[in-house]
Amino acid sequence: MDQSIEMLVSNPVYMAVAVVLALIILFGVIKKLIKLVLVVAAILILWVAYMVWTGNDVSVETIREGVQSGVENVKEKVFETKSELKETVEEKTEDQLNKILPNK
Repeated sequence: MDQSIEMLVSNPVYMAVAVVLALIILFGVIKKLIKLVLVVAAILILWVAYMVWTGNDVSVETIREGVQSGVENVKEKVFETKSELKETVEEKTEDQLNKILPNK
């Protein structure tokens, strides 16, 4: 693995490709997180509207609990996405390096 990192650092073309791939992956993760936050916010708004429509009391405490559960869900999804992303990047990097570098 050290040899592959050294090759990436020493060759500017490989480094540029690695940076571009990292940016594409980062953009995809951020895009997914934004979608997740928007969905959670929409669900929260719909829930508050339903509570008001049915005449139930919407207290600050119930909203806080709803937001906290949403935040916990987002944190779990971020952790899962991070783990999946790390595994995917490692696998793809190894595959690409095996294609580029001759086997010893």
